[in-house]
Amino acid sequence: MSVPVLRRDRPEPETVMAAVARAYVRGVPVDWHAVLGGVRVGPVDLPTYPFQRTRFWLEPSSGAGAASAGLSPAEHPLLAAAVPLADSSAVVLTGRVSRHAQPWVADHVVLDEVLLPGAACVELALRAGDEVGCDRVE
Repeated sequence: MSVPVLRRDRPEPETVMAAVARAYVRGVPVDWHAVLGGVRVGPVDLPTYPFQRTRFWLEPSSGAGAASAGLSPAEHPLLAAAVPLADSSAVVLTGRVSRHAQPWVADHVVLDEVLLPGAACVELALRAGDEVGCDRVE
């Protein structure tokens, strides 16, 4: 397949190059020397880092980080910390519920969606009540 030399002053060189590449992948012989305007291009080394199986992502932290942030630990499996508000008797409870931290969450599926079970929501409400002196949910 002979293709005129691609130059930037011609319209849509990316489209033409993509079409030539698609044809080449499907088995059409391409004169790359002509396509690239006489520029000699050799094989390019692939980067090796994706194949070294080394993780560079941070692992999720556990609830132990609450104390290091100056917060009071909530001492609860779903809640990391309790933060009393300065201008009232209100308290904010914080935590993270995820399939990674609590694998049992993935067992509760409704219409192909993972939902937090109602019992866990009631447990969170009870724990919030305990924090402010309420001992029941109505």
